[in-house]
Amino acid sequence: MNAAPFETIPAWRIARLRTALRDAEQRGADPNDDGHDLLHRALRRRFALARGRVKDLPRPASRPKTTRKGRKFPHLKQVIIWRAILSCRSSAWKQGDRAPFGSIRRAHDQAVAACQAAGLAPPRYRTVYVLWHHGVPPSDVVAALRGEDMKPTG
Repeated sequence: MNAAPFETIPAWRIARLRTALRDAEQRGADPNDDGHDLLHRALRRRFALARGRVKDLPRPASRPKTTRKGRKFPHLKQVIIWRAILSCRSSAWKQGDRAPFGSIRRAHDQAVAACQAAGLAPPRYRTVYVLWHHGVPPSDVVAALRGEDMKPTG
């Protein structure tokens, strides 16, 4: 394709310009092409960008990705967090309801105190916030919470 200088570009030539830029970028990805015949600076720039992407190795993430909030916590910690959430959330709560002002903070404070008493790392506020809006606890946590309610006291 003729890469005539694109100093002033009429609207009807924009498609041709895009094609030329795309071709220069594809040529930059080819390690056998040196790009010596690219005359315009925009074409050389696209070529250099693609060449740089080929040379750069993929960078590792700054920190490893984690699973969804609360899924990898020890069972006791999940029970503690959900007990605090359910004690502060109304029994008529439905998914999508807004939390009353300060209720998530109270649940977080309860969960932090209970985790520290049990010798566990306290949950982050964001974790309690996400689990509050997540809806219902996992089935094993529900079974543990129901088992606590049914234990005889005395």
